[in-house]
Amino acid sequence: MQRPKHKAIRNQAYLGSVRGEPCLICHMTGEAHHVNFAEPRGINLKVGDNWVVPLCHSCHMELHHYGAEKTWWDMNGVDPIRWAKENWEKFNGTK
Repeated sequence: MQRPKHKAIRNQAYLGSVRGEPCLICHMTGEAHHVNFAEPRGINLKVGDNWVVPLCHSCHMELHHYGAEKTWWDMNGVDPIRWAKENWEKFNGTK
């Protein structure tokens, strides 16, 4: 039995609203980072744009170099899932 395919949300307007927000770690100007552990995803596919958070370039590169994304967020004391969910709901006027 096959599982139904998950269709990730894509929204350029939302990505634009996240870019320029303060980095969740250092508060410098951020760029959009997809939180990889937020939902199941296919090989070479990003999670939906609704799971994007702002990270400055330096913090973004540090996260990718570290490798274990969930551990990196935990070490920095930030819950990116909560931030992404709340910001997505605010953007869509559902909160």
